[in-house]
Amino acid sequence: MGNALNINAQMPAAQAQALLADLRAHYSMSLNDYWYADEFRNVPRETRHSSILKKKPVMAAQQRLMAALSLSLKAAKQS
Repeated sequence: MGNALNINAQMPAAQAQALLADLRAHYSMSLNDYWYADEFRNVPRETRHSSILKKKPVMAAQQRLMAALSLSLKAAKQS
């Protein structure tokens, strides 16, 4: 990613957990909505998720943020 942004945020673990839970809930609802939407209905099940992420950049960003939050929370628990 040549033009990637690096975002750094500090917050208490409780806020990070709440944010992660909220992101997961929104991501799950959006994925369910798009999964059955006419736009993606004819895309094979094996590639539908990646197709949705390619066409819906906010979901791809949510996925990256959820991964980063999960990793940070795990690292905080280990220290």
